[in-house]
Amino acid sequence: MFKNPIMRFLSSIKLAIFLLLSLAATSIIGTILPQGQPLPFYFQRYGETLGQIIKFLHLYDTYHSWWYVALLSLFSINLTLCSLKRLPFSLELFRRDPLAVDPKKLIRMPISKELKLKIPFQELDPKIEKVLSKKLRRFERVSFEDGVLFLKDRFRWSYFSVYVVHFSLLIIILGAIIGAIWGFRGEITLMEGESTDQVLVRSKKHRSIPLNFTIRCDKFYIDFYPNGMPKEYRSEITIFEDGKEVLKGAIRVNAPLTYKRITFYQATYNTFAKIKLRLLQGPRQKDIEIGPFSQAIWEDAKLRVGLLDFRQAHGLPAARVWLAKVGEPPLAFWVLKGHPRRIELKGEPVIVILEDAVPIYATGLQVKKDPGVPLVWLGFSLLILGIFTALFFAHQRYWIAVLPSEKGSRVILAGFSPKARQKVKQTIDELAVEIERFESS
Repeated sequence: MFKNPIMRFLSSIKLAIFLLLSLAATSIIGTILPQGQPLPFYFQRYGETLGQIIKFLHLYDTYHSWWYVALLSLFSINLTLCSLKRLPFSLELFRRDPLAVDPKKLIRMPISKELKLKIPFQELDPKIEKVLSKKLRRFERVSFEDGVLFLKDRFRWSYFSVYVVHFSLLIIILGAIIGAIWGFRGEITLMEGESTDQVLVRSKKHRSIPLNFTIRCDKFYIDFYPNGMPKEYRSEITIFEDGKEVLKGAIRVNAPLTYKRITFYQATYNTFAKIKLRLLQGPRQKDIEIGPFSQAIWEDAKLRVGLLDFRQAHGLPAARVWLAKVGEPPLAFWVLKGHPRRIELKGEPVIVILEDAVPIYATGLQVKKDPGVPLVWLGFSLLILGIFTALFFAHQRYWIAVLPSEKGSRVILAGFSPKARQKVKQTIDELAVEIERFESS
């Protein structure tokens, strides 16, 4: 069909096999290689050489890479051209007149059987028609010079089931391309009471994408097993749009929440704390409360103090804080509840006591937007329909010619099917048995 060498290459089966293998290899890489991590992660884990390859080929976000989109596009072109190349042949098979046959030559077909009966033609004809009505239901009847031809043409439209499969694959690929270009996968970290209208997406550089609405974490709940491992955790969230509350809901592991085709998954959590410190310097003392990522100032002593980290140590709260004179570099250290620390600064030493620590949890949400998902679902539905049609509705054609003879009648039964030959042969044999019974009745 295609005379241009480029078109012949693009419509070749070899190219189709190569592209399928390439897409399969890509899927394996995208499954094995962790996706969405910052670039330093790959250099640290896989070394400089592999890290550069991962960076250059965009393997840290495989399914959104330019070459993955190019492979999908090329496969779409190949599939379309292969379908167009085969279409004229399928149309010829569909349009071929099954009655344009010589009834006497049907016996030459691969699936055929000839019966010679002593019953006169005029008597046999209606009996066979009755059997066919019961066995094949609807059929065509054509009379010719010295006999009659019955035709049953079943599922002729199934020649186009392969094009339903091809079309469904094109829809799936289109959905994947739309998702790769206009979709994203990112993350949000929110402490209780915090809100944001941005999602952090990992790519060559961290970038934020606006959500066009605001999401707030109202409360984070977590339950633990007796051994301290997390049992279940969930986030109670509220979504605002134009300053108005539009949705409240819970996000659990394996129970995401979707709003405006953006889906939020419960992925992880972090533990922070709000601590209360008592600072002693000579006769003076000061009680200070510090939240996560914040600092406080003791004006009288000209001291600054901030919170860096929090964890449990030997069953007791422990906080990593920093302390500094105003204008001086900070000094970082750990302080355990019930175990005061003496810190030497320029001037007088400072006693730091951890009075209390209240854990504050931050939810880690994975955010995904894929506008191609509806097309992918539609494509898979059509794919199932096309495969089901191709497997269970194969084209079947039956001819039954009844011809008069000197000693009675001849009956020639023949059938054809590109895929269901065994079914056609079985039907022909069953019809032959039914017709042969006429002679003994």
